[in-house]
Amino acid sequence: MLHNNIIQKGKSTAFASLFFVVFLFLLVSCNKNKQDDPVPVDQKTMDQLVVDRNFKWATTKEVSFSIVARDNMDNPLVNVRIMVYSAHPDSGGTYMFGGVTDASGAWNDTQPIPTSMRNVHVSTDYVGLVRGVVLPVTGNTVTGLFGGKAPNPVAYKSGGGIYKSTMTGVYYMGTYNNLGVPNYLEPVNDPVEASLLNDLNASLPERQPVPTYHPEYLANTTPDNLALTELCDVWITYITEGAGWYNALGFFTFNTASPPTNPNQIDSIKIIFPNLSNTGVNSSGTNYKGGGGLYPGNKVYLGRFPAGKTIGLVIFANGWKNNAVGNESYRLYSVQALNPETNPLLRKHTVLLKDPTRHSILFGFEDQRRDQGGDQDFNDGILYIKANPVTAISTDGMPTITTTQPDGDGDGVPDVFDDYPTDPTKAYDNWYPSKTTYSTLSFEDLWPGKGDYDFNDLVISYRINQITNANSKVVQVKTEFITEAMGAYLHNAFAFQLPSAPDMVTSVSGYSLKHNLVTLSANGTEAGQSKAVVVVYDDAYDRLPPPGIGVGSNTEKGAPYITPDTIRLTINYNAGGISASQAGTPPYNPFIIVGGNRNREVHLSDYAPTDLVNGSDFGTYDDDSRPDQNRYYKTKTNLPWAIHIAGKFSYVYERQAVNTGYLKFNQWAESSGSSYPDWYSNTASGYRDNSKIYTH
Repeated sequence: MLHNNIIQKGKSTAFASLFFVVFLFLLVSCNKNKQDDPVPVDQKTMDQLVVDRNFKWATTKEVSFSIVARDNMDNPLVNVRIMVYSAHPDSGGTYMFGGVTDASGAWNDTQPIPTSMRNVHVSTDYVGLVRGVVLPVTGNTVTGLFGGKAPNPVAYKSGGGIYKSTMTGVYYMGTYNNLGVPNYLEPVNDPVEASLLNDLNASLPERQPVPTYHPEYLANTTPDNLALTELCDVWITYITEGAGWYNALGFFTFNTASPPTNPNQIDSIKIIFPNLSNTGVNSSGTNYKGGGGLYPGNKVYLGRFPAGKTIGLVIFANGWKNNAVGNESYRLYSVQALNPETNPLLRKHTVLLKDPTRHSILFGFEDQRRDQGGDQDFNDGILYIKANPVTAISTDGMPTITTTQPDGDGDGVPDVFDDYPTDPTKAYDNWYPSKTTYSTLSFEDLWPGKGDYDFNDLVISYRINQITNANSKVVQVKTEFITEAMGAYLHNAFAFQLPSAPDMVTSVSGYSLKHNLVTLSANGTEAGQSKAVVVVYDDAYDRLPPPGIGVGSNTEKGAPYITPDTIRLTINYNAGGISASQAGTPPYNPFIIVGGNRNREVHLSDYAPTDLVNGSDFGTYDDDSRPDQNRYYKTKTNLPWAIHIAGKFSYVYERQAVNTGYLKFNQWAESSGSSYPDWYSNTASGYRDNSKIYTH
């Protein structure tokens, strides 16, 4: 019994000891878990962020653009203006930059775009090519092909038969596919070569009204229809279209001596192209989101006609609907008297131009009523017409195709593509971020100590235009800097460094320097620098005088709002300009000079200081710059002192950290920019806490 009691006691003691150990383990584990549980990323303070050492805090990236333009025989098209938009212009997209194709038919350039931008809209005004394409940003590249060799029709049938439509007196020439492409196209495409397209652009350039650009085309003496003087065969070849509508094109015939004076006098209309719209896919397979299936060079045989007959043409404006032609907005005829305008001077909708070199007649039309607006460039549809024998179509009084494009300043860039048609030293605008929008630079000024991370010590919106000449050299830079806010006690200057040597700059104008902080060379750049440094102003207090309430200007609740100050500055380069790499990428290397101390600059992360910084502050306080590793202006936890925002930035109130107002900032930072690259936008709910963001 005693033995059993001892055993029981031993068991109890052992159990108690085991229970105590387990209890301690659970207690320690619970405490450990409580201490080691990570803070959810969206709840972290700036100091708690875990940021990769190599993250550069960039909201933009440099992207290589490679755009090729070719005719339908795969020959290069030279001097084709390429324009890059943030989105389709009709959907609010804005023009960013562009250039022209070289002798190989290629335009290559490297430009900055927002990291959040997944697609760009690439456009051209070169008549004969698809006007606009949506191209994906793949990594750091954008590639695209305009034009190129078109496939020969594969569904060719030798015609035969007339197919009646649902409209009285209107017939199809044959069957067609679901895009409105005829199954009776000739089996081999006609060439639409570079020389023809150049002449076409000289004759009917995009957005150039024919009444002012070529009024002779619309003279009363010019023929509107195809009068046949011999028995002949006639073909019509599609070249291009620039219409917003899905138009259909047909033809009719009448005795030359008795043209119709009323549409009811037309015996029948035969539809040539049910949908006169360009293909949605080019020869490389890139989806251009077009509205049809025609390729340049697609050709239709109209038939054999006797002398004494005239061929008239009719446009069914916006007539391709639901896989058929009908319910058009109106019909427009090559016979002026049949058109709907009450003013007889506005009834002409077609232009015929003889092309003696190619033994053809160019045909262009305007698809909108001329009494209701429109651009009146008469290139909503362009085709050419040939007869055998070639002399069978009368060209009496017909204007000749134009072969030379006006170039008023003689720089080799046609006026219609030249942003500066009267200045031979300039040709193209290249905007960053775009012609009508701004990006933002935001600074903390307590470097090398940490600040409060509101990034409103100096907030500057900007846009920059790098103007290039006909040789794609940068000749001038025009900048616009808007000082939006200044939440600082310190008197800070704002400047930027260019990659070019100072002697490449001939002059700088527009800066505001009042306090003898810097010394300038004769050309307006800062003296003593191996790279050109431009000081925009030497004291932000001059630009936004504080109202005397709170800190600085435009950062405190309840303080009077100070109208942001704008400085427009111009940089001129040496005659002939400099290369794009020498000019650099906006916003270049922007920085502030802190508190009147020329030795103390604050730059974007990993941007080096200028020559006038001796480096004595690096590695002190919270700074972890390592010049030997090209590491600059980051804390020991990899936080920055300045950020560049790819858009107009709505900054936070004074003493509110940026991540308290922008709720996706932390995810962006900890993912090295791959998550929420548009964290600064307001594109979706949950991106912002508006109570922390400054308003006035």
